[in-house]
Order: sequence, then C-alpha cells, then structure tokens
Amino acid sequence: MFLLLLLTASLSPLTGGVAPGEQGVTCRQEIPPGLIRELWSRTTQLINKLPKRENVSRRLLPKFCTRCPERLIGWLEMKEMLNVYQRSVFSADVIQKLLPLHFSELLFRLQHTLQHCDSSSRHSRWFQIFRKLERKIKKRRQRVLKAVGEFTFILRWLDELAEHHSI
Repeated sequence: MFLLLLLTASLSPLTGGVAPGEQGVTCRQEIPPGLIRELWSRTTQLINKLPKRENVSRRLLPKFCTRCPERLIGWLEMKEMLNVYQRSVFSADVIQKLLPLHFSELLFRLQHTLQHCDSSSRHSRWFQIFRKLERKIKKRRQRVLKAVGEFTFILRWLDELAEHHSI
C-alpha cells in the first residue's frame, strides 16, 4: 500500500497533475499585486470621464461573496465575468473612445493570468446569471455605462480572492 502511494506521488509531477490546493495558490501568486491596483486606478479615471447619470437604477452585478458559502464565487466565475465585460462593456464604441491609456493591455494581462487559474471544465451555477447580465448590458447604452461603474466590484472580488483564498 505504501509503495502504491509512493509511486502515485512520484508520477503526479511527471504527468502534469496538480493537487487541488496547489492550483489556487499558483493562481494567487500569478496575479501581480500592482496589476489590480493599476486597473483600479484606470477604472476610476474611466468612471470620471463618463457622463453623469440622473436616474440611478438598480445594481447590474449580482451580490457575490468571496467568503460566504451561499453566494460564493471563485476564479472560474471571475474569469467568466471578465470575459463578459470584455465582450459587452469594454468593446462598446462609447467606452472605447473613453478608455484610459493602456487600460486594454492591463485587462488583457489580467484575463491571460486568469486563464491559468482554473482549468476545470465544470459549469458554475452562476453562468446563467452571467449570460442574463450580458444580454441586459447589450440592450441599452445606459447599462454599458453603469456596468463600467460597477467594474470596481469585480476588481475588489479579485483582490479578495488573491489575498485570502486558495481556490
């Protein structure tokens, strides 16, 4: 039995196997600390350039939590949410004209880093909500502007995941 465990443990690095806990730690270490800070700064610049809204509507993003089990999100959900934002928000013409210098490059770096975070093919229960969110954003220009304002929530969740969680 001990020999079988020893052989299995020695083959794991050779076959590219990664222990579940190690994958999250690697992801947590891969996100440069300055990247989220720099994106936050550029997002604030972008928000300040947006036209002021008179009517404040409901929040677009669902209320997630990086610590509570009932609304828990992880790296997979963050990766998908960044993809939705890239496709529907930051690619919109009205936003493209206002993007701060190097914003797209920073966002691409973050997306590229998150590609390595969770290679699981499991389907998150939040994906349906992300699809609805994407449809809502695409329907109206005003929602695109609101979504930009809420991008700081995503950056905060990413920062919390990078600081506190290993999943």
